[in-house]
Formats: sequence, structure tokens, C-alpha cells
Amino acid sequence: MISIPRLTLRQTLIVSISLIILIVIGFLLTFTYIQAKNEIIRQDRKLEEFGEMNLAESLSLVDRGLKLFDDSLNSKMEEAFSIFLAGYRDSGGDPGGMDLPALKSLISRDMDGEIDLYVINESGVIIASTVPDVMYLDFRNYPEFYDSITEIRLGEGFAADRVVRSVENTSAGTVTGKLRKFAFMPSPDHRYLLEMGLVADSFETERSGLSYVDAGQRIADLNPNIQSIRIFDFNRNLLLEQGAVQTCSVNRTLLDEVFLLQKSMTRPDPVNNTVMKYLFVDLKSEESASDMSLVAEITYSSTLLREQLEQILLFYLLIATITIMMGIAVTYSVTRYLTNPIGEIVEDVEEIAMGNLDHTIRSMPNPEFRRLESAINTMVSEIRDISGELEREKAELRIASEIQRTFLPRTLPVITNYEIAAENVPAMEVGGDFYDFIPLGEQRTGFVIADVAGKGISAALFMALSRSIVRGIAAAEPDIQAAMEESNNLVTADAVSGMFVTLFYGVLDETTGELSYVNAGHNPPFHYRAGTEDIVALMPTGIVLGVDQGMKYGLGTATLSEGDVLVMYTDGVTEAFNESGEQFGEERLLQVMRDAHRMDARSILDSIREGAVSFTGEAPQSDD
Repeated sequence: MISIPRLTLRQTLIVSISLIILIVIGFLLTFTYIQAKNEIIRQDRKLEEFGEMNLAESLSLVDRGLKLFDDSLNSKMEEAFSIFLAGYRDSGGDPGGMDLPALKSLISRDMDGEIDLYVINESGVIIASTVPDVMYLDFRNYPEFYDSITEIRLGEGFAADRVVRSVENTSAGTVTGKLRKFAFMPSPDHRYLLEMGLVADSFETERSGLSYVDAGQRIADLNPNIQSIRIFDFNRNLLLEQGAVQTCSVNRTLLDEVFLLQKSMTRPDPVNNTVMKYLFVDLKSEESASDMSLVAEITYSSTLLREQLEQILLFYLLIATITIMMGIAVTYSVTRYLTNPIGEIVEDVEEIAMGNLDHTIRSMPNPEFRRLESAINTMVSEIRDISGELEREKAELRIASEIQRTFLPRTLPVITNYEIAAENVPAMEVGGDFYDFIPLGEQRTGFVIADVAGKGISAALFMALSRSIVRGIAAAEPDIQAAMEESNNLVTADAVSGMFVTLFYGVLDETTGELSYVNAGHNPPFHYRAGTEDIVALMPTGIVLGVDQGMKYGLGTATLSEGDVLVMYTDGVTEAFNESGEQFGEERLLQVMRDAHRMDARSILDSIREGAVSFTGEAPQSDD
């Protein structure tokens, strides 16, 4: 066993005040540190939100600028469709009869670039084209695009797409080919969709002034926490400078989910101290077949933020150390000043504690200790007076406890086919709870349980009076109601103001199991009936004893069968409080009965007591 050395008053004050200083400073510095930490994190988040908002706006502005360039080609391409449509009509509506190379040559004369022609059937398959590599390309493999061109084919006029990457070839199916400006026109019979694809050197040069990648890099330069920004188009291609694309390592499943849900997502990477933000930028337009939406993959590093938090933590630790050392030094000086007079008081108190109640505290130099001197001297004088009174009160409590103990049955009756268990658990302050068994002859036994109002010797004496009256009358009067009415008259006659007793009196016929009873305002006993597995409360049939003479009491009956249980109790059970101020209550008592009804009487009683004790915990017992 470890022995902790006792500290002097001076040491105790130093330790106590130092601990208080430590706790207060620790709390204040912790609070301000948390505020500073949260502010740094908040500013970091605001910077992220501001950057993401600006990035989305920048990408949208770049897209609008590129759209202006792309739309400048629409009028020429719409005029060129007159030649394409004439070729379709001349073939009799048969794409196989169209001379696409000749039509391409004729249309390209007036275009600033090279035109390629395509014919797409109702199934979304290219069945004729001047680009052999994409023959029989099935656009149903690109559901969003297929829906758009189907709507155009069933429509009535010209539709222009943006300058976008084309499919490189049918076998690969990747959208990483040349930049092309596509335009569409439905055939007059709506069986086919005629498509033009313009390739021009200006797409790479004139459009290079507007770059998604440059916009992303400008945002990255504004936030030191951004490691990188990568931008992906709708076809999951990584965008490079001047519109170039490249396939790369990426979480394709997550990218697909972002495009599908059209919602930004965040994925932390604790291993690398990074957070990946996938920012969805909605650029889809009803005017074009291709979805120009983008996803910006922003990689945030948490290293700089962690370093900032570590620096501010070290700063606050330094402040705490200096402050605590200064506080301890001041504490030591103050305690020396305080403890010298206290030491003198301790010497005088020790003299008094040894039994010398005539000894007085010496005169103190300052007002506070003079008040203490006067208070102790007064207290010692009062102790002399109170000591005698305490001895008288202790004697009274011993008498009350002895009265209660004397009037409780010393043995329990033995009844054939029945088990009986009874117990009184007194509280710290003696009360007036009691129980009794009255032999009535002819195989009849009376049971009494009662609770006298009040505490102390008055309650104990009233308990003795009530018990004697009920026992004497019950033994002489076979009529239960008459016995209670006569008992009430006698108890009332002898009761002082405010004194009363709740009482349950039952008579058991041992041959039939019939229980006749009167309940004078007592807690209703609970009867568990094994045949139906329900519990019946034996409710009051009249008011408490000792309130008024001439009161009438009703008669209740119950039948105790094999396996039944009858529990009688006082309010000290159901009104037992736990440390939270909650009562044990009837429901918990009933649950104990249900759980323990197959046990013997002693075990059931023990279960009830243990349930109440377990419920109350460390709370003091307030009643018997």
C-alpha cells in the first residue's frame, strides 16, 4: 500500500493555489488556443471556398469566350448544308448513292479548313463518312450524345455543336482525336442525320488565348495549400495547354460519379496529408450536342496548415510556462505571510482538542484572524452547552429504535402450503413502519403491515400504540371491517394532531386460500396470479387510521392459488430515491416480481431488497 506523506498548511496552500493557477491558466490558454486554431482553420476553409468559387467562375468565363469563337463558324456551316442536302436528294435518299468525297471537295472550297462529312442512321451508327476510321461508330456507346443527336434528327433544322475532340477511331472509341467543329442537319425524311466536321489550324492557335488550364493555374497560385489542379472534360480526358488532352491515372469511378450526380465531392488522403476536391462545373448547354461540363481535381496539402497550428501551439505553451512560474513564485510569498498566524491558532486549538475547553485562543494581529479568534472561543463555549443536549438526543434515538425492534415479530408463522418472509430495514432516523402476524384460530392467520407518520420516538410510541390496538381488537373481533372501524376509533382518540397510520390488515383462510382484507390508505399490496400471469393491486378500501372517528371501511377479497405471490410493503420501497432524485417506483417493483415469481418467498424478498439497493446506489436511505 502506497503511503502519501501529509503536507503542512504552507505546502498545501502552495500546491492548491498552484493547481488553481494551473487550471485557470490552462483553461484560458486552451480556450484562446482553440479559438485561434478554429480561426486559422476557418480562414483556410474560406480561402478554399473562395478559390473554388473563382475557379468555377473562371472556367465558365473561358467556356463563354470559346463559345463565341465556336459560334462564329455556324453561319458558314449552315449555308454549306444546302450542298450536302442536295447530294442527299440527288441520291434518292440513299446514303450509299452519295458521292461524299465530291461533296466534301465542293463544300471545302468556301471553308477555312477541311470539311469531313458523316451520315448517321436512326440507330446512331455512322454508315457513310469521308473519315474511314470512324465508319460504323455507334453513338449509343455515348448515351448523352446519342440522346442529343436523336433529338436533332427528329427536329426541323440546323444545329451546331461546339469545337470538341472527335472520336479517334471506331475500334478505340476514345474521344481524343482532332479538334473539330461539328454541325448537324436532319434529312428531309428524318431517317438520317447529316453531320459536318470542320478541322482548322485556327482551332489550336486562335483558341489558345483562352485556356482552362491557365485559369486553374492562376487560382492555384493564389492559395499556397493547393498542390495541383487538374481539369477533366466530360469524356474523362485530362486537359493540357492549348486544348490538348491526355489520358492519365485518375479515380475513374469517382470521376464518373461526380459527372453522373453533377455534384462536387471530397476525398481525404491521410497517408499523403492531402485532400482531393472534385469540383463539378456545369457547362452543359441545350444549344450544343456535346456536354462541355468539367471537373476540376484540386489537391489540397494540409502540411502548411499543420505547421501553422504547431507554431501557435508552441507559442501558447511558452506563455503558459512563463505565467505558471510567475504564479508559483507569488503564491510562495503570500502563503508565508498567511501561515504564521494560523500556526499559532493551531497550537491553541490542539490544547482545546485535548479536552481543555476552558482554554482560549490567543489574540491575533489582524482583523480577519481576530474574527476567527472570537468565533472559535464562542464555538468552544457552545460546544460545552451542546454536548449535554446531544447525549439526550442519542438516548432518545436508542429508546425509539428499541421500541421498534421490540414490537416486531421475533418468529414467522408456519402455514401449510405457504411460504412467508418478512423484513424491516430501518433508516438512519427511526420511523414507525411495522408488520405483525395474528393467529386467529380455525386455520386463519391475520397479516398486518403499517406505516406511522413521522420519525423519532413519537413515531415509535405511536407505532407501539397502533400495533397493540389492532392486535388486541383483531384477536377478539372476527369481523375484519368491524375490527378496523373499532381500531380507527381508538387510534383516533389517542392520536395527537397530525399523527396517523396507513395500515393493511388481511386474514388468510389456510384451507381455501381466500384472503379477506381491509386497506386503510396503505400502499396497495401486489398479488401475482400464476394462472393468468398478471398482477393485481389490492387497493385501499378506506382512509388511514387516526384521522377521524366513525369511519367505515370496505372489504376486499383475493384468492391465493398455487404459484401465486403476495407482496406487501411500505412506501420506503417504492419511494426510495437514487442520486438523481428518481424514485424506485411501483413499475420496478412489479418487474422484480415478474422476474422472481418462481423463487421461494425469502429469495423474492431478497430480490426486492437488492433491486432497491442497486437502484439507490450511494444515495442515503430516507425511510424504513
